[in-house]
Amino acid sequence: MYKICLIIKSKMKMVVVLFITLLSGCASNTLVKIENINVQMPEIWETSIPSSEKVTGKWWEVFDDEDLESFISDFQKNSPDLQSIIDNKNIAYQSSKINSAGIFPSLNGSVSADTSVQNLSGFGAIGSFLGSESGQEDSSSQDSESLNEVISYANSTARLGLSLQWELDIWGRLLNGRKAAQKNYEAISYDLSYIGFSAIIRATQSYFQAVESYGQMMIAQESYDSFLEIRDLVKDRYERGLKSSLDYRLAETSVSTSKVLIESRSLQLKSLNRRLEILSGKYPKGNLITGKALPVSLPNIESVIPADLLTRRPDIRSLFLKTESEGLLLAQAKRNLLPGISLNGSVGTSAQKLEDLFNADYGIWNMGYSLTAPIFNAGRLRAAADRQESAQNKSKKDLLKGLLNAFYEVEQLLELDKSLLIQQEAINDAVQHSSDAYNLSKERYDKGVTTLESVLNTQRQYNDIRSQYLAISRQRIENRLSLILALGGDTN
Repeated sequence: MYKICLIIKSKMKMVVVLFITLLSGCASNTLVKIENINVQMPEIWETSIPSSEKVTGKWWEVFDDEDLESFISDFQKNSPDLQSIIDNKNIAYQSSKINSAGIFPSLNGSVSADTSVQNLSGFGAIGSFLGSESGQEDSSSQDSESLNEVISYANSTARLGLSLQWELDIWGRLLNGRKAAQKNYEAISYDLSYIGFSAIIRATQSYFQAVESYGQMMIAQESYDSFLEIRDLVKDRYERGLKSSLDYRLAETSVSTSKVLIESRSLQLKSLNRRLEILSGKYPKGNLITGKALPVSLPNIESVIPADLLTRRPDIRSLFLKTESEGLLLAQAKRNLLPGISLNGSVGTSAQKLEDLFNADYGIWNMGYSLTAPIFNAGRLRAAADRQESAQNKSKKDLLKGLLNAFYEVEQLLELDKSLLIQQEAINDAVQHSSDAYNLSKERYDKGVTTLESVLNTQRQYNDIRSQYLAISRQRIENRLSLILALGGDTN
């Protein structure tokens, strides 16, 4: 048994040396560069970056909100969406291992023991003769009995062995398949990383939507209090005969409609709170945000250039890897048209007794090779190569489309950031002016110079502008977070 193993080991070394030598010139280089993609890339963004400071890894700390940090922490630990991303990444990893295994030899061990019983009834008199004892004289009666007797015998066999199957990758076909599987796994990992980062960004945006909703509810409550104050004033003067019934009815109408707005804002806040609680893996009670104001400071944006997207954004890196993977699969499909060589071998023992399985005297072995070449397959292999070539061309177009969409997102978000800042500053001025107008209208109404309708209108205008300011402030935060995502986030 030991001698058999040495013979097989020496032959395997020769095969491995030959295999490595043949592989040295067979690997396919399918690295995709930006020069291969027909896209014009400017040196700088058309729209200027709002800040030149570097984005920190924990960008949410800029908001100085402990509840936000706690929410993001719970989201990262408990979110079902993020947990499914982890599971999908594990699935992709195991799939890549399965698809990469073909390049290695297959070695299987086996142990078997079987017993068979056969009879010689099919051989007639010859079988009876073979079954009779040697040297015994048969009488005529014994001959008659032996003709009717069925002779049986048993045979036991035990086997222990190892079997080897290995396709020699002389053209690099299996190696290209292995590289393609690895690049595909890397691409999926980048995709999942981008989805995970995007999920955190979207969850944070939902958090600030709830904060804005709370602010909108407080404005509605303050509006109700103001209308109630005006109503009480008008009612007192109406009962004393100083104001008309029209003024009193207008004041009561404003109070009633403001109650409706409070309930609407309250329901909206509850809905957003429940959504946030589900995102963080908690029971949707609806009371996560109970008293918050939108932050003034925003995360700064690192000064980058368009070419940085190629290394920053995980989804763009994924597109590059997918294109390279398709190129490797194309090389594999073309090499399927070439002949293949496989090694087959086995080593072990075979005996009638189990205790003899480890006895070298009962050793058996065999080794051989086979050469196969495609002769006729109705064009299947050629069609597979042509299909893979089309798949590679499609992946290049997907890469081009992905790059252009990424550039569009960044340019659009940069432009929107500038516009929202201008709008926020203008609305902030309008809030102050509308507040002054409301106070002035109340004074004029007290003096009898203007009508109640004018007071109510200026009060509604003041609250509407405050509501717009909150909405635009939240949009600026949301847009800045989207810009961080579009630029690829943190590079640390």
